[in-house]
Amino acid sequence: MTSIASTWGSVLEVWGSVLDVLRQPVWAVDADHVVRYANPAAAAATDRARPSDLLGCDGRPVAAPAATDVSETDLGVPEQGEGTLTRADGSPLPVQWSRVPLPGAGGSAALYLFEPVAPPVPPASRLQAPGTPLRLLAHRQAERDRQHAGALQYGVQERLVRALLGLNMARQELGAAPSPAVDLLHDAVRDTEEALAGVREVTDALCPGALRAGGLPAALAALARRHPGRLTVSTTLSGRLPRLVETHAFLLVAEAVDRALDHGGGTRVRVTADIGPNLRLTVADDGAPPVTPPDLAALNALTERAASLDGTLTVRHTPGTGTTLTATIPLGPTEGS
Repeated sequence: MTSIASTWGSVLEVWGSVLDVLRQPVWAVDADHVVRYANPAAAAATDRARPSDLLGCDGRPVAAPAATDVSETDLGVPEQGEGTLTRADGSPLPVQWSRVPLPGAGGSAALYLFEPVAPPVPPASRLQAPGTPLRLLAHRQAERDRQHAGALQYGVQERLVRALLGLNMARQELGAAPSPAVDLLHDAVRDTEEALAGVREVTDALCPGALRAGGLPAALAALARRHPGRLTVSTTLSGRLPRLVETHAFLLVAEAVDRALDHGGGTRVRVTADIGPNLRLTVADDGAPPVTPPDLAALNALTERAASLDGTLTVRHTPGTGTTLTATIPLGPTEGS
């Protein structure tokens, strides 16, 4: 009889590479609810150094349903709920979760997909300055982008993950012998993986999950990980800012970084975010002066984004050193809900 360890090993070969790259926290549990696999996003969400630190833990969210065994539920229907996970320091992490069956692992194994529930952000009142239709339009667009990103990350992405699991398991059942069916499944897996990568790209462009769950510091750290060796981030921020400030501030930094690397010819970018009476964002690069049409168009867009929060943007270029963009955003009342 095949051992449990070898069974899990073969299953991980099938879908581990898919789940490893998800930015959504995911882990798999066996019939006794013991975590047998966790992806890097699950480790990051719970402040573990590595996914292996979660192996052997009880994988049920604290507020899981009363059923004590996954096999007692209808495994053909994903379950959903709200509960908490436990961070490395013992503090709770509120999450929404869904559970789907994991065929091929033996017994009543299941896969948990988690969505961290963002803590409440400070309320924002209406803009004091009258007659700002363009500003209000920018705020509404940012809020729509945030909502669409959440739907993509925790709705569409989850469906694609379930589809990939099913396709991979079907391919495994058919075996390695060449056949038209195996070729069709291989193509379907490849296309679904590419669709999943596209969802991640669009989600990050609209509003990354790190921003929605952890605020501006978490989003800036995630941005730095997307540009290893080229982008460094330092910040004095702690806690949450008003939602629209977080959203516009992150997009301003992300767009400034893209301008520096794509149009400015920069090889190194340094971002600082400091908080005081105002939020001060600085993006410094070692590239060329902003004089090309794409550069100037990007700077105009950045100036408009800062102005949507009653802020200002200054640009300074030092020959032989590079360009520094500084955005100053007052932390007074802004349009929001």
